[in-house]
Amino acid sequence: MPFQSLSTRIALPAGFFALVSVGLLSFVMVRMQREQMLGEVVRGSESIAETILLSLDHDMRVNRRDGVKELIEAVGRHAGIEGIRVFNKDGRISFSSRAAEVGRTVSTSSEACVQCHAGGARPAAELDPERRSRIYTGAGGERLLGTIHVIRNREGCQGSGCHVSAREQRILGVLDVTMSLEPAEKRLAASTRDALLISLAAALFITAVLFLIIRQGIRKPINRMVAATRRVAAGDASLPVPRGAAREIGILATSVNEMIVELAHSRQRVEEWATSLEEKVAAKAEQLREAEFQVIQAEKLASVGLVAAGIAHELNSPLMAILTFAHLVKSTLPPESQAQEDVRMIEREANRCAAIIRQLLDYSRKQAQDPETHPCAIAPLVAGALELLKIELQNSGVAVEVSLPMSLPEIEANEVQLMQVLVNLMLNAVQAMPEGGQLSVRAEVVSQRAYVRELPPGAGATLVKIVVRDSGTGIARENLAKVFDPFFTTKPVGKGSGLGLSVSLGLVRGYRGTILVDSDGASWTEFTVLVPVSEQPALVASA
Repeated sequence: MPFQSLSTRIALPAGFFALVSVGLLSFVMVRMQREQMLGEVVRGSESIAETILLSLDHDMRVNRRDGVKELIEAVGRHAGIEGIRVFNKDGRISFSSRAAEVGRTVSTSSEACVQCHAGGARPAAELDPERRSRIYTGAGGERLLGTIHVIRNREGCQGSGCHVSAREQRILGVLDVTMSLEPAEKRLAASTRDALLISLAAALFITAVLFLIIRQGIRKPINRMVAATRRVAAGDASLPVPRGAAREIGILATSVNEMIVELAHSRQRVEEWATSLEEKVAAKAEQLREAEFQVIQAEKLASVGLVAAGIAHELNSPLMAILTFAHLVKSTLPPESQAQEDVRMIEREANRCAAIIRQLLDYSRKQAQDPETHPCAIAPLVAGALELLKIELQNSGVAVEVSLPMSLPEIEANEVQLMQVLVNLMLNAVQAMPEGGQLSVRAEVVSQRAYVRELPPGAGATLVKIVVRDSGTGIARENLAKVFDPFFTTKPVGKGSGLGLSVSLGLVRGYRGTILVDSDGASWTEFTVLVPVSEQPALVASA
């Protein structure tokens, strides 16, 4: 990228620092120029005030007020002069270049009077010119410079009889001259703009010079070296890296050439090592996968084992009572009645619950790590699971769609356990559709290669995939990784223990299979059961 090149990364900071340095210098110079210009304006204002006072001296001595008025109005019309006023000792404006102001009395806190009338201040006649001047903003927003000059009662002034002697009154009034700072500020703005432009031009010039120097002296030799090293990386080590003009670049090129020679020898040794290492890594990876699977299984079994004994104790007693009383009731009913058949259904389901409890105990204690399996057909298991859930399906208004090809091979599993798994998955699907919906069950043959990462070690090459899909509320994405954890459930308290999916996954993994889950979190959930195809002859299943 252009901004990542060496010449740019050196030239730009250097140009920036040059810009800052020249800018600071220009700022200092502009500040000094501003102070000097303001000083000149103040001194010029003081000179104008003294000139006006000298011009008025004769007319004021003879008390010729018309002459004073004409002179003040004439001078006040000059460009750059905003106003000229003469205050008497009481603060009343006696003369002004703006006729409307004559006769007004000015407050001692105004711009023209504050220097003399602030507490403890010296008389204006003794102030420095800079202190007799003030800069302020006028009513129209313009910047103004005002200068006051004291009119003293000198000897000979009282000859006209218009005021008392100098001994009785030392100060007769104040001359106030107001000038516009606009011309000076325009010159200052022009000087500031010129200084900024010079600073920017100097920084750009320095940056461009540095960029060209670095590009010719460093970047081009390095680019040639990079091109050479890329050829080496591609396998072409016949051309050496060219030496640069700079001494340091030449030393670097020599070092790279020596490295290329060593790299060729190292590459040959690495290829020899890689051949044997791949075989060792493959063997170790399989061992590690087996060990990891066993550790995960052990952790889950430990969680289930904590409550398995309590579950068996709490459920076995009620189940025995159900079986006993069902047997007693059956003996009192007519042999071929519907009630007799219903009681037999109660006995069968109670016995199935007792078998599930025993399997849960075996699972948690790892006593059934290799369950008794035999070839099983998928269709009867699915039909049996749907028959058990017939009432729940009807009450929930759930429609069922089953798609099972006739050519499905048999799988290696335990019928009772696998039916428990299917019932659990279908029941969860029904509970996820309390207002009705669509439950679909389909199966197909797939290759083990498509699911090698999800399957436990030792799975067969061919699998049967059973998919249970519902149109319910879905499972949140953040919960998908936790649905098979023991005791994890999103159902309300009392509606689920969180063991069903964990136990189901453990049973299927006992056949070297697995269960996968997917959902959009809003409108569907899909559980996929993968079970290896049976390798035993079909006659074993009928024996």
